[in-house]
Amino acid sequence: MRRAAPLAALLLAAAGCVLEEGPMMEPGSDCMECHAGGEAPTWTVAGTWPPQGRHVTVVDQDGKTVTLHANKVGNFWSSEPFAFPLRSVNVDGAFMPARAGAEAFAQGSCNRCHGEGGGDD
Repeated sequence: MRRAAPLAALLLAAAGCVLEEGPMMEPGSDCMECHAGGEAPTWTVAGTWPPQGRHVTVVDQDGKTVTLHANKVGNFWSSEPFAFPLRSVNVDGAFMPARAGAEAFAQGSCNRCHGEGGGDD
């Protein structure tokens, strides 16, 4: 059992996550401020939509569909390559109107408009 902690730390480090600043970090902040290239892992789509367990499905211009699962603080992300702008985004089947999400559809940054993890904003 004692081997599990070092292994978990190694896996998180390999995934680009630091234990203090890992997948639970800063829910509601604009993820892409750090995760759009640079020292932090690069995400193509990211945001916060509490509560945990929500399913965020994105469809890109080529029809590629990826469903992301919000973790226990509501954060979700992907490094999958997408053809932007996104064609559609939905949370648990509720579609976001393209006009309302023009910036997120173009850049994959959900929290730019839905800041502080507001989900219902």
